[in-house]
Amino acid sequence: MRQGSAEVLFALNFVQDCDLYQFFEVPAYFFKNIIGAEEFNNDLFPDWFGDVIDRAPKLKEEFELLAKCIISKDEGSRKILYRIFVNHNRVARLCLNTELELQEFPDELNDVAVLSRKVFDRLYNTTLQSAAVGRSLGEDIYSHYTKFRDINLSQVCPFCGLENYSDRFKRSRSQYDHYLMKSKYFFGAVNFSNLVPMCSACNEAPNKHSKDILFSNTGVRRLVYYPFGSASGVTANVANLRPSSVDYGGDWEVTITANSAEEAAKVCEWLVVFNVKDRYAARIREESNNWLIEYLVQMVPPVDLNDLNSWRYSLRSWFDGLVLINRRRPVRNGIVKAAYFDYLYRAASDSEIWGIKSLAESAFISVRNGAIA
Repeated sequence: MRQGSAEVLFALNFVQDCDLYQFFEVPAYFFKNIIGAEEFNNDLFPDWFGDVIDRAPKLKEEFELLAKCIISKDEGSRKILYRIFVNHNRVARLCLNTELELQEFPDELNDVAVLSRKVFDRLYNTTLQSAAVGRSLGEDIYSHYTKFRDINLSQVCPFCGLENYSDRFKRSRSQYDHYLMKSKYFFGAVNFSNLVPMCSACNEAPNKHSKDILFSNTGVRRLVYYPFGSASGVTANVANLRPSSVDYGGDWEVTITANSAEEAAKVCEWLVVFNVKDRYAARIREESNNWLIEYLVQMVPPVDLNDLNSWRYSLRSWFDGLVLINRRRPVRNGIVKAAYFDYLYRAASDSEIWGIKSLAESAFISVRNGAIA
């Protein structure tokens, strides 16, 4: 089976300097201070948060219920709770080290877990994104997103390479994904080491959405990429399973391999979590006609329309240009588009190449040598 290939997958830069990160102090202070507390009061929180919580009665009520529940436990149980909090916020280590034990809630803390989940849902969905927090800290979620985009120059989502991040202007932003799912690892709900801007397609089912990235469907702990870590990239190969067809929807098989053998296991899990192969095959079926028309309009160098080698040489030149663009700064569809043209110049059947000429004729596309007008 003849294939074409291209490379993608890159790590993100973490915003190092952002005053909004102080928001994580709220749960961190609370779970540390509650160990020795005898009652609920604002001393459980950082000083700057007192005014915020006093103006948020629902949040204060939920925190108070949680505090009373924890205070009813013995000191040993409170220390276990704090260890779980710390453990669930070691996001990078949990992703990269399957030997690091993931601490679970013991039965005697199930009531605490239920109340904690409610508190963290409110902290993330309401308080973190409130004007009160923005005023208190001098930065908000939109300023963080702007900084994130400023230091990550590519506009494309690195988890798929298919979609762009949202425009950073006019208080518009992409969704923040909880890399460790919020429903299970709620202690990390407002930890920016666990909050990763992601395109909406990746952040919905059947792609990542609310999948537990640390465990496979069979419950086995798995090694996964940490978005703010490192990545050596992958190579995508595509092959048309109906090579005699001139229907450029095609029936595409996608193979993706790690550029580094050490990252092979992480790549396998990335493919599963983000449903990458199916999405790449679907994108070729949906967009390949448009890609071909774009190529034909800008075809360089000029093609002898009746010579197969001339077509392949032109397709190779187009592929080389796509690779250079994507290596300089990854672009939307860059990997799958390059892999598709790599397949055409290197592996497509003669009938597929002649099909490109037919497409040009049917679309009335003019080419440089004037053979088609």
